[in-house]
Amino acid sequence: MDDIEMLRAARPQPDAPSHAAYTAARAALLERAAGGPSPTTVRVSPLRRYGLRVGVAAGLAAALAAGVTIVQVGLAGSPGSDGITGLVAAPPANAQQLLKAAAQVAAAEPDLRPGPGQYLHIENRVMSYQAVGSSGAYHTGTEERWVPTDGAKQWLVREQKGKTEPVPGVPMPSQRPVPGGTTSVADSLYESSCATGSKAAITEVRMNDWPADVAFLRKQVRAEAAKYTAIPEKLREWNAVGTLLGSAVFRPGLAAALYQIAAEVPGITLIPDTVDAAGRAGIAVALENDGTRSELIFDKQTYRYLGERYVATEDKTSTMSAAPLSKEDFDDLKRQMVAKGMDPAEATKELEALRKKRTVTTFTPRGVVISSSAVVKVDLADALPPLSTKVSRMTIPC
Repeated sequence: MDDIEMLRAARPQPDAPSHAAYTAARAALLERAAGGPSPTTVRVSPLRRYGLRVGVAAGLAAALAAGVTIVQVGLAGSPGSDGITGLVAAPPANAQQLLKAAAQVAAAEPDLRPGPGQYLHIENRVMSYQAVGSSGAYHTGTEERWVPTDGAKQWLVREQKGKTEPVPGVPMPSQRPVPGGTTSVADSLYESSCATGSKAAITEVRMNDWPADVAFLRKQVRAEAAKYTAIPEKLREWNAVGTLLGSAVFRPGLAAALYQIAAEVPGITLIPDTVDAAGRAGIAVALENDGTRSELIFDKQTYRYLGERYVATEDKTSTMSAAPLSKEDFDDLKRQMVAKGMDPAEATKELEALRKKRTVTTFTPRGVVISSSAVVKVDLADALPPLSTKVSRMTIPC
């Protein structure tokens, strides 16, 4: 089972509305219990699935085990790219020129090669839009993952919630003050049931041995694209390139070849001004479809990859069915709400309606950043960090 299929079993999928609605409603309730938006909240999901990139909320919390920082993407800017032979001096005139420049910059950088027993550690800043009826808010945070590129059996994804921020022109959701609210850190510890560990399950692991060859990677892109049967065919290769780029941050040589493949995708455009989830100004290559624009963001001066985001290009109202809350989730949410100071009877009354199937309608206005992820750090660690107090353990079948 590959990482896309693995996360399908553990995370909501955009191509399965009822399942996504259920998971989104549960996430909304968890936030409600912690003092966040009301239980009618539905999180708007991006079009693409991300291998082991868990796209919403996330975090830097426990200390990283001994490791050496190899790549640090600075939040206040990046080093210059002087000395790259043939790098365009003027700003790129179109998407193809930007991708060519990005490929030249990436090809000149060394790959990060983990040694035996080491973990690849990647930190992302993330942001997502959460719609609550006609209102909404941005939720920020960090997401980290520790990936054993030698195929060890365990790997870790850590998510830490950050701030809830207003969206220009959109009313903030009404919220009930809950005393004692704290920032939460959640770990997802994955373990392969295969005797050989997770070597075939994680994209980063497979990429460790891939040649930086355009023809080879074009075949990998097409194989990845073939999985996306629930989205329009014209988006599949673009989404596949983005998925692989998110896992190739430790190997700029592979990224360089992927940029060349991205330049072949029909319909891509240049976005001269954009901002990543870390607040860094960038320039982007984008593809638009059905009211959503998907962007790959690069530094304006150096053309180094910064991250990606999805932007709503038209107003959209969505209606989804939310599955009944399970007894396990009901009890879990009630405990959290009571722990935050709510009367037990009041918590029961508020959750009772969610035991029935219901319909949830949300509004996403044009210009809203639906979701965004920015790479801020890539380094090596010799071991997994200490686990947080909130851990989900998942066994992945072979």
